[in-house]
Amino acid sequence: MAEKQDYSQTELFSDDSGGQYKPYVPKNSFFLRIRGYEKVMLLLMGFILVSIIAFSLGVEKGKRASWARSNYNTSASGGYTIQVATFKNKQLALREVQLLLKEGLTPMAFAKGGNIVLCVGKFSNQESAQPLLIQLQRTYAGCRIRRL
Repeated sequence: MAEKQDYSQTELFSDDSGGQYKPYVPKNSFFLRIRGYEKVMLLLMGFILVSIIAFSLGVEKGKRASWARSNYNTSASGGYTIQVATFKNKQLALREVQLLLKEGLTPMAFAKGGNIVLCVGKFSNQESAQPLLIQLQRTYAGCRIRRL
């Protein structure tokens, strides 16, 4: 017949926690297996990756905005202008705009990259801009005709 066992089966239901609930923590978790400095490196790499993606999306958005603005300017304008100078300092560019206004010309200043480009006039073709170019070359040695 069946023999009576002297031990109780407590290994499945051990009561060593004192009746309090202990949450289950998996012992083979990914973050528990890696070391502390490796966690920092993984977080740093993730941050850099997210930063690069955000930067590239911002650059693409800026390119689209710049492209739309440049298309708007070229379609609304005559097509050609005379580039007089390029400045890094905004104050110098504004002073030069005031000088050109005193001479009775129509200056335009716009940002291109990190510079401010100063142009004069709007022309439908290059031949109509040629007389003013000759006149401006006396004062501004490097001026040239360019597309808007």
